Amino acid sequence: MASGVRIDDCISAEFQEMKLRKSKKKVIFFCFTEDEKFITLDKEKEILVDHKGDFFQTLKSMFPEKKCCYALIDVNYSTGETLRQDLMFVMWTPDTATIKQKMLFASSKSSLKQALPGVQKQWEIQSREDLTLQQLAEKISNSKIKCLEGHNL
Repeated sequence: MASGVRIDDCISAEFQEMKLRKSKKKVIFFCFTEDEKFITLDKEKEILVDHKGDFFQTLKSMFPEKKCCYALIDVNYSTGETLRQDLMFVMWTPDTATIKQKMLFASSKSSLKQALPGVQKQWEIQSREDLTLQQLAEKISNSKIKCLEGHNL
């Protein structure tokens, strides 16, 4: 079921910058406009490439307790000798969000994913317990990951 929600043009431009590795942003978040007619960038939430500190803990803290949100993460990891970088689409639908909000997010996901062509990796998270480095490693690669965002696994 499609929600009829449209995608703000600024999303395509920001996505292209991240895809071409020209962006200063490592993580961007998406939100609905007040009238729930558009999905747009959440300008209050982003992590820059030159972020100091524990990237994963910062990311974890940015997901709201009772609201759904989408994010796009530029993930760095290594599998043995190979260094990799992939974009991952994240859908955060916490158990504490309202049913109406969960339905709106679920029905709008495909529209947003179409605005992010080529992003193959996806992570759907419902609780903070699922928001772990191990879960991220499993979603990002079928290979054994040795290091993920500076954390040895």
